[in-house]
Amino acid sequence: MKFAIRDDDVSFFTKPEDLEKVYDKIWEKCPISFAVIPFIKGMVSPMIPEKFWYEKKYFPIGDNSDLVSYLKEKIKEKKISIMLHGYSHEDRDSEYEFENNNFEDLYEKIKKGKEYLENLFETEINVFVPPHNSLSKEGIKAVIRAKLNLAVIPSFYFNKRPWNLNTLKVFLERRMFKIRHKVEPPFVLDFVDHKEVRCFPLTPLISFEFLKENFDIAYKFDGVFCLATHYWEFDTKMKKEPSKTQKEVFEQFYEYVIKKNNGIVFMSFNELFK
Repeated sequence: MKFAIRDDDVSFFTKPEDLEKVYDKIWEKCPISFAVIPFIKGMVSPMIPEKFWYEKKYFPIGDNSDLVSYLKEKIKEKKISIMLHGYSHEDRDSEYEFENNNFEDLYEKIKKGKEYLENLFETEINVFVPPHNSLSKEGIKAVIRAKLNLAVIPSFYFNKRPWNLNTLKVFLERRMFKIRHKVEPPFVLDFVDHKEVRCFPLTPLISFEFLKENFDIAYKFDGVFCLATHYWEFDTKMKKEPSKTQKEVFEQFYEYVIKKNNGIVFMSFNELFK
């Protein structure tokens, strides 16, 4: 089976030591795929230092030269890969950034963000991660036009997407698998014009048992398991097990995966979609 880890919200405000303390022993075996915000907007958010919450301006990740140098070195070492995580992660009028229906606006944001990160990190970007895992129908069209693949949380929004024969084929294959096996298919979904993979979140609300159960399904079918998390939450106490931090649950789950080991290929999201 294939196993990948996705970490969202790397931005101008990320410090290299934030990533090092979480992944320094992980990416020796399993590359980490960072969903990077190209131009984060100042806003009230736990991923942003409080002193920047009310600065209504954009912060290009390229202005953090220490972080850029650090990530470029890790790319060369093949310990990480870069994905596009929206444009600014900015919410507007109670909508998440890529929930609106202005196709041209969404496409231009994806295009500009992709080109900026590719030039900055001297690497190819082929995966889009929607902010808050939320994407409108026009957002999906914009991702497809930009020739990107999707890493998402749900088994994704069939009611929101453009319908065609490829969509119908994937929908029917997914439905038949679920009828036969009583679970979602743990595989990359191929829509021909793009591919999608389901990711399982690790947040303070998620338990080790939830991750273990879904990993075991993917392992049983020789499928794909993708973990999605946030480095900036790792010191947070878990809601159901307040004696543990998110980092401790992450380490517990990763140790479980490592012990399985037989037949597991650890890879980046870029490799996953090839």
